Amino acid sequence: MVHSRFRLFLLLFLFSTVLLVGSVASYACTGMRVIAKDGSVVWVRSMEFGTSTKSDIMIVPRGMAWTSSAPDGKKGMQWTNKYAFVGPNGFAMESPLEGMNEKGLYVGGFWMAAGESEYPKIKPADYSQTISQADFGAWLLGNCASVAEVKERVPQLKLTGVEVEFLHMSPLVHWSVVDASGKAVVIESIGGVITVSENPVGVFTNAPSFGWHLNHLRMYINLRPDNVQPFKLGDYKITPLGQGTGLLGLPGDQTPPSRFVRAAFYANTALQPEDADGSVTLGMNLIANFSIPKGLSSGIGGDGKQEFDYTQWTTVYDFNRKALYFRTYDDQDYKKVSFDKLPLDGKKLLFIPMWNVKPTYADVSGQAKTH
Repeated sequence: MVHSRFRLFLLLFLFSTVLLVGSVASYACTGMRVIAKDGSVVWVRSMEFGTSTKSDIMIVPRGMAWTSSAPDGKKGMQWTNKYAFVGPNGFAMESPLEGMNEKGLYVGGFWMAAGESEYPKIKPADYSQTISQADFGAWLLGNCASVAEVKERVPQLKLTGVEVEFLHMSPLVHWSVVDASGKAVVIESIGGVITVSENPVGVFTNAPSFGWHLNHLRMYINLRPDNVQPFKLGDYKITPLGQGTGLLGLPGDQTPPSRFVRAAFYANTALQPEDADGSVTLGMNLIANFSIPKGLSSGIGGDGKQEFDYTQWTTVYDFNRKALYFRTYDDQDYKKVSFDKLPLDGKKLLFIPMWNVKPTYADVSGQAKTH
């Protein structure tokens, strides 16, 4: 099955500043890693956008054929994915926005602001080895089993940015990659050079570059999970007003730099869970702090109307047990997709609905009893 005809449309959804109908840009995606004491790994991610993504969970079996786009509307690299993978799509497109494969490798694309990145210049002679930014995640998920393999194979690729004609731009992306061992890297194209950088804090957001975010953490070196002790200022004794004084100064706005600081602190100071169940639970609690209700982040869409960037959906990936949990803005109950219950050797793409589900609040009124 050839997927190249879907790519330019997918680019519009995932990384651009407007949709065909106009949309607030998706600046607010956040991802975090959780590692339990027994080595179990979980990755959580929120997806923010100004218009309903109408996403479904897409199941991509082994053996699917892909053709990437190259510059000038030419065909790029062709391949058949070795590994099956699962992840949400958008607007009924036949390509994932993020996902995890059967080996426990996660890949997620995060939008970058204009001017923050630049793709390499590709010669026509290299088009057969060229892959576009829209196809890159699918290639990684279909062909790599670990971060070590990603680091080995990425330098062999010719990564390019494909221009979306009606946007007059080539959308910019950088990627978070995590494997079942907990190893994490970031892939970026800065100044026309593709880099694969270690991710020592296990969190990810949007622009600027990852190195900038790491350096920015130095501005918050004072943050601690422990409460501040009382001290005297002159003859006046200053005492805490309550819990959380060690967090004074933690940024709370929705900008990528502030979310990165917040995510880095939350993910790395929360008590380490014992096992996979604890990692899933902790991940769900961590990412809940980054949910954006409608109205808190507004802008003007491409049609000139006010729109609101909000948390479309949240995903939780259990690497060791190969499971995906998801919830949407309209239904806060998590649903589970287990890889071992999916036909990963099929010939067709399959989809599990994410939307059009009414909130399902379990009524426990009948459980009242004496202790």
